[in-house]
Amino acid sequence: MGAGRAVSSLSVSVLALACSLVSCSRSETRAEASKPAPPSITYIGAWGMRGDGPGQLDGPTCIATDAVGKAYIADAGSSFIHKFDTDGTPLLSFQDPSLKQPQSIAVDSGGAIYVADPGSASAFVYLPKGTRYRRLGLRARPNGENILSIAVDDEGLIHILDIDAGRISTYTSRFRLVRSWQPAANVPNTKVRPRAVATGSDGSLYVADPEGNRIVKFTSEGRFLGDAAEGGADRRVSDEFAVSGTGIFAMDADGRMLHVWALDGRPQLDVDLAPELGQAKRSAPALAISPRKELLVLDAPEARVLRYRINF
Repeated sequence: MGAGRAVSSLSVSVLALACSLVSCSRSETRAEASKPAPPSITYIGAWGMRGDGPGQLDGPTCIATDAVGKAYIADAGSSFIHKFDTDGTPLLSFQDPSLKQPQSIAVDSGGAIYVADPGSASAFVYLPKGTRYRRLGLRARPNGENILSIAVDDEGLIHILDIDAGRISTYTSRFRLVRSWQPAANVPNTKVRPRAVATGSDGSLYVADPEGNRIVKFTSEGRFLGDAAEGGADRRVSDEFAVSGTGIFAMDADGRMLHVWALDGRPQLDVDLAPELGQAKRSAPALAISPRKELLVLDAPEARVLRYRINF
């Protein structure tokens, strides 16, 4: 009888241990399953057609997206401004005789289109259907060799960077100049050499400084907030970048590597886009982030747009 109780007790103990191991295994499985997947991007496909007509790409220079994910491209080769749906179907193409060199493009929350043109030292504003609403003359001489970069924030503030002057002019939504300022860091012996601007969903203004191998963050009033993203020996920041609600995306100066930082400046991801872009030496391609969590890469030499799913 005592031996029977011992065997029974042993059986219960073995069963309890087995259950404990199974429970532990299930807990570990659940814990593994609950871990967030590491940040990544996935290639979806490409769209675009070479040509100098409506809906075609001849010499595209820049790309932007609107609040619902439609893409806008300024084409210096044909002087067309194009609008495409999320799959690349042409929706709108228009030209403006006064638009000499469309170079940088932005879209506001209402769908208005902003195009910077160094050839006429102007920024043009178009209604969503392509009708010109305003020509904003800049305090600069027309210079086709200059570079202008334009960005519009959620409050309607318009920021235009004149690279020759190293100055950003900020206008209200009613096109009144409120300030003209030179980006500067509050750090001794440190200069900011701006090459491009972009706005963030928090209202901040981001400035690419490739010479300093970084992206710098300012308030919309021009107050220095710090380095938003820093490069390194194996990360050479170019002037082609975009900011989303989850991160900062910038092309490497080699034109093939993509670098991603979290909004707090932590490096998150490095992706080689050469399988889609090719291995040849090239200028860094322009980027746009869609609210549909897609990264759009403007492959100008091939007259196409590459689409990537952002998995974070």
